[in-house]
Amino acid sequence: MGGRYILEVTCPNCGAFDDDVYYAPTSGFLTWKCHKCETIVDLEKYTGIDAFGTARTTSGMQAIEEFKDEQNL
Repeated sequence: MGGRYILEVTCPNCGAFDDDVYYAPTSGFLTWKCHKCETIVDLEKYTGIDAFGTARTTSGMQAIEEFKDEQNL
């Protein structure tokens, strides 16, 4: 339904690094939780990759909207 990315993320709170973070907005993967301090990172804001821009269909855009609502983003 849309674009998917494998990212490298550094926690903005504690500096922990993860080189295997999945960002797939149409599948509900919109955030990353730091394994060290449990900070939740909004991957759209972190990367600058527009979640809606990854959708290839109208249903994909609707799915992102629902996932964002569920995750309070």
